[in-house]
Amino acid sequence: MSMNNQNDKLPVFVYGTLLAGFGNHRNYVKPYKHVSTPATIQGEIYHLPAGYPGLLKGVQEVVGEIVTFAPDVYEQALAGLDELETYYGEGDPRNEYERIIVPATIEGTGQVVNVYVYRYLDQDLVKRTGVHIPHGNWRRYMQELPE
Repeated sequence: MSMNNQNDKLPVFVYGTLLAGFGNHRNYVKPYKHVSTPATIQGEIYHLPAGYPGLLKGVQEVVGEIVTFAPDVYEQALAGLDELETYYGEGDPRNEYERIIVPATIEGTGQVVNVYVYRYLDQDLVKRTGVHIPHGNWRRYMQELPE
């Protein structure tokens, strides 16, 4: 049995500038009918010099939100996110991020759901130029930065 049907309209886990209160949320999430749910995934997160985070493979907890777009706006919303994250499709050499399916744990209930997440492709660049965020919470990292 194919699993693809369930993956067609997966929610998206966001952990950086797409979180509520940050610039890209206003342009890429807010215009579309959606529900946001606090959640975590496993990975490692780094703050990059360009001002946004890069997610890598890892076993730490990364804090963010699951964004579930309404079905009628889903394709349009996802296309906008793909463009923002420089994702042209699976295996495309121009990709800055890859869009992959990972399990996310919903805060409070502990329920696990499959989500799309954008993971940075150039691990060496991230580790060389980025600042590791050990607590996995980019929002908190930004709030704690000195003025």
